[in-house]
Amino acid sequence: MTSYLHLLLFPVIILSSMAGIQAVDAQAVENGYGIVRGPGYAFSVRAPSGWVIDSNSGLSQGIPAVFYPKGGSWDGSPVVAYARSRPRTVKVESIDDAVKFVLETFHNEGLRNYCAKFIKTIKTDEGKDAAIYYFAGDKWGDSEATAYFLGPKSINFVTLNARNEGLFKESMPAFEELVRSYVLLAEKVPAKP
Repeated sequence: MTSYLHLLLFPVIILSSMAGIQAVDAQAVENGYGIVRGPGYAFSVRAPSGWVIDSNSGLSQGIPAVFYPKGGSWDGSPVVAYARSRPRTVKVESIDDAVKFVLETFHNEGLRNYCAKFIKTIKTDEGKDAAIYYFAGDKWGDSEATAYFLGPKSINFVTLNARNEGLFKESMPAFEELVRSYVLLAEKVPAKP
């Protein structure tokens, strides 16, 4: 009878210890979902195949959801992505305004060659439009793509950053998979947990 008790307890002990491991590793989840939210906005995104979502590494930079290929890191990967939002204001009401604001910010920092180019609009899995712009000309030589979503009170966006153009082009399918996963939750999830 005692041996059966051990057999019954073994799965409980294993599951308990695995739960502890999952809780420790919950900041970086392969192909996982995350919710980005704040006053007046909430949306979810899912890490593309072979990538992880990390809810911890970007917090010190004000970035609640960062993405990178499995086995990499936010600080060390040559290609990363992140999701953020900005409020719609009188000065920045549209996606075009948001792009102009980014350009002005970089130009004011002395990067006169920083430029943006509209590439295309793609649909999310839920039918929302995402306007994709390419950015170039920063002081590091990075290639960047940003997908903008116009929300009721915010402009939400997902950005891909790569250290070279070859890696940038190679990562575009993963970026578009990330963009297509966007789901607006502003009316479904409260801004404060």
